[in-house]
Amino acid sequence: MKRIRPLALAALTSVAFAACSDSNVPFFTAPTSVPNSPPGIQNAVTGLVSSMRGNDLFQFMVDLTGYARDGANYTNTEPRFITYELGLIATDPAWSGAWDNFYSAILFSHQILATLPSVQPAYSSAQVAALTGVIQTLEAYNYMMLAEDHDTNGIAIQPALATSAPPGYCIKDGWKYIVALLDSANAQLMTAGATPIPVKLPSGFSSVSATGASFSSFNRALAGKAGLELAYAIARSTPGGTPDLTTGGAPDQAALVRADSALTASTLYSPADLGPTPAGGFTADAHSVLHNFSAVSGDVVNPMNANIGTYVVLTTIPSSQDTINDLRWKTKFIANPNPIQESGYASAASPYIYNMYSTPGAFIPIVRNEELVLVRAQIQIGLTNYATAAGLINAVRQNVGGLPAATIPNTYPGTRDALLHEQQISTAFEASGDRMISIRMYNLAVQLDTTWGAKDLHTTVNPIPFAEVAARGGTFAKSCP
Repeated sequence: MKRIRPLALAALTSVAFAACSDSNVPFFTAPTSVPNSPPGIQNAVTGLVSSMRGNDLFQFMVDLTGYARDGANYTNTEPRFITYELGLIATDPAWSGAWDNFYSAILFSHQILATLPSVQPAYSSAQVAALTGVIQTLEAYNYMMLAEDHDTNGIAIQPALATSAPPGYCIKDGWKYIVALLDSANAQLMTAGATPIPVKLPSGFSSVSATGASFSSFNRALAGKAGLELAYAIARSTPGGTPDLTTGGAPDQAALVRADSALTASTLYSPADLGPTPAGGFTADAHSVLHNFSAVSGDVVNPMNANIGTYVVLTTIPSSQDTINDLRWKTKFIANPNPIQESGYASAASPYIYNMYSTPGAFIPIVRNEELVLVRAQIQIGLTNYATAAGLINAVRQNVGGLPAATIPNTYPGTRDALLHEQQISTAFEASGDRMISIRMYNLAVQLDTTWGAKDLHTTVNPIPFAEVAARGGTFAKSCP
């Protein structure tokens, strides 16, 4: 497993949460008991949300930030943060993380859902629908991070009753499952409608935590992104469908149309409300959902803050962005007050560090408006609506970055390149991993991930962890109908 600064999972639930740093999916076969009372469900939901901020979130961010060549953890205690994450050496499956905690959260979500019908005093049917939609949406979010990190290596889908090794899925079918799960969750949320969600969610969810209908906005934002990724996963599994440097490939049009419909149904998506990001970090607002952290004893500190002394911005960002006039640059990055560690790889490091996680309690975005506007631009690129995509790209550039509108060619490569440029500065060092996903989705790793020249492996996919493969007899078999 990766060596990172240890994080303590919050002791926020009386449920014995099924998580172990050395566990793997096949061993998640002994469900714990969720108390069948409203306080028991509250504690369980709090524990579920808390668990999503654990070690795997940081590992996920390390992977996707490094694979995009936006940043790397230059700590002299572990050079593999550079050699593996920046594609100099093939990642060892024994190092691969971003797996165990996500599956623990998925199993725990199943345990909560199984308990809901027996809660006493009983919830109303609308309250059960609201809770079911919330839990299934969070479950789908965990699957999304697994799919984004492991991509072509596949993911496992955890059965409701974990009595054997979960089946492995090809990435295309993994995304189909995720999209279907989000749709099922949204149906429950819309059934609940104006019914208040009968549990309290952290402040980072304040924009969507009131009712089933309000939480649907978070669900639909995730569905927009998941539908986009499904469309390109289908393309990459179809002969001749993969994009190349000049052509957009064959993303599934039906998946893109559904993704666009989902995203525009979310109140988190609002181009009219784009504006500069406040200095000092992200804040909960009407158009964002965020991970909470704090330095309170027993809680989890922001893992990016915990590594701020060694985690540096790579040269790819300041060499390609407007560091003089772009408000996003001024908000997100500052000069590095620390000497660069791992000097043998210093050529890839810039003299800057990130500044939006400056305190242990700083939020990390899950989704936010600026990101979602660019995601919709990607959907429009896939639909060949290049002028619409250009308008969305410039809306972010002008209203968030404070820059003049760019002249964007009305072509696939011209619009795609403009998207990648704005996406880099808008979403760097966030948990969305959008630029890395785009590099892989558009098949551009050979062109853009070139830190080490001819030696560069252009890595954008994390292997299945060694413990998981070993527990399955040495092979991670995938169903690929």
